[in-house]
Amino acid sequence: MSINPSRTAETAPGQPARTPAVQHCIDARDRSLAESKVKDLSGYGTKKDAAEAYCAAMPDLSGYENIRDFIACTSYGMVNGLIDAIEGSKFLYAAQVASSVLRHEQKDQKRPAA
Repeated sequence: MSINPSRTAETAPGQPARTPAVQHCIDARDRSLAESKVKDLSGYGTKKDAAEAYCAAMPDLSGYENIRDFIACTSYGMVNGLIDAIEGSKFLYAAQVASSVLRHEQKDQKRPAA
């Protein structure tokens, strides 16, 4: 997923600015909800499908910016009821592990060749 590096997305007046990654996930959720509305579906399954679409749109855990955006998407999803606390904790732990691997790889690249 390629996200605009400006780090903020346009939102409605009076709404806080969102990162492009979070907006990308919200847009995926909204598309899922719109598809359900067209099919005249509602209820738990619709919300579950929308939450799954949100999670599927989250960035991969590769590279600093994607990890940062993944954390932002996870946090937004948890705060807004799209990701439950147990799953969100697992997502954040995965981001922590990915971040530590990235830091370790960067240190290895800085070491002089023997």
